[in-house]
Amino acid sequence: MRATRLLLLALAVAACGETRLTATSVPTGVGPDAILLRVPREGGVVRAYRAGRDSVLWTSSGAAPATAALIGFDDFQSVVLGRGADGHAFAVDLRLGAVQALGKSVLAGVVRTEGGSVFGLDPQGNILRLTSVGTWNWKPPHRADEMVPTPDGALIIVQNGNGRTRVSRLIPPEARLTDSTELPTSDAVLRTSIGDRLWFVTDSGLIAVRTRDLTRALVVRIADPIAAMEATPSGDRLFLATHKPSLRVIDRFAEREIGRIPLPAPALAMRMDPDGRYLLVRVADSDSIHVVSIGTSRVITSIAGAWREDLPVVTPDGRVLVARGDDVIHVDAETGRERLRYSGGAADVWLQVRWNGFRPRAAGLDKPVAFEEYVADSAAADSALAAMMAARYGDVTSQPLAPPPVEEKPRAPLPSGGRQGEVWTVSFATLLAEDRAREMAERIRVDGRAARVIAGSRDGIAIWRVVMGPYDNRDDAERAGIASRLPYWVFEGAP
Repeated sequence: MRATRLLLLALAVAACGETRLTATSVPTGVGPDAILLRVPREGGVVRAYRAGRDSVLWTSSGAAPATAALIGFDDFQSVVLGRGADGHAFAVDLRLGAVQALGKSVLAGVVRTEGGSVFGLDPQGNILRLTSVGTWNWKPPHRADEMVPTPDGALIIVQNGNGRTRVSRLIPPEARLTDSTELPTSDAVLRTSIGDRLWFVTDSGLIAVRTRDLTRALVVRIADPIAAMEATPSGDRLFLATHKPSLRVIDRFAEREIGRIPLPAPALAMRMDPDGRYLLVRVADSDSIHVVSIGTSRVITSIAGAWREDLPVVTPDGRVLVARGDDVIHVDAETGRERLRYSGGAADVWLQVRWNGFRPRAAGLDKPVAFEEYVADSAAADSALAAMMAARYGDVTSQPLAPPPVEEKPRAPLPSGGRQGEVWTVSFATLLAEDRAREMAERIRVDGRAARVIAGSRDGIAIWRVVMGPYDNRDDAERAGIASRLPYWVFEGAP
């Protein structure tokens, strides 16, 4: 029997090979769903897939314009932000399926997003913030070279000139700068995912600046020119690419370099896994994408594919979505094995978002709300509401009071089909406070008949039950309960 069970388990594992989880992958169903959005580069309907599935989950009702990039997502407003091939910004509403243009200005140069806002420059150098409800613009003292919106609603503006880099902070729609500082000339800037630090690359190394007040948090001396940098989602480690075939690892808390990760060639670009498990690296003189395990600090596999603005990207199931030839494929990050293929996907623009809006709607959400003071006794109450009552008042529910035994006598059949000698009562609530019970009873009237309060006790505690009846048969009691439009419980017997 034991051998048979082991054999069945092995067959089940083999049969589920397409959905296996790696040692560092996130189980599906935990947290928000990973959704892959796909829009034709020449414009058209936006499609959505659940990561790891090739069936279309959702399609937009409106058509997106010719698209240069999908640049952001706001899970609160459920909108995907994009930049058209003509430079205009647009938004796709995942709930309504509609596509909306954001503003009328053409965005020039760098474009950034935070929440449902798009930040960019118009041709005159004005800074724009585009949303679905309006456009805010501000003319900076000098043309901005970089803009970094932060989760707290601020906008960091970076301006290079006269051998220095000026960093300023303002909070739109206010036009007044709240903080500013100067740094050595910077070639690049990186914001951590949580938004508390900005890393600036200078000719002498790195400078970390706090976003809340622009004070310097850390200075790391690096002699070699830095070609690219990337940080873990928490910002605890920073990875630097130089002209050498290795990545330098900077620990934010140790405030120094703590190691190096060997590469087959110098790195040109990097992209971090949103869950912080893998780092994707593009190296010189290669068409492969190298996957670095953050946990072991080593290259674990190489995947053939193109390095684009939107791809490759790591999905929560431990796989890499990458463009190869005319298609987009899903590849296991640790084995390099192809798991899924989206035919013709290389001609489209992709974006991965985390959102639960495509999950089936819970049936309970469409039921009328039941307030605690009107909760019926335990047999009628929803289990969650019963638990709430028990936590607040203790066990105060009671079972229907049994009627005193009576001697059965022959009776004529009842027209409603009920049994001879039976009576039925409608119960609405069992409460600890008499005044609350009487207040509730006064509000309940069915066919001119008012509810009443019956005093009782439970384990020595006085209780008051709000009831209506008795009725000669169950059907009449049920009709009264339904007509009350309140939660109720019908039981056989006198109150």
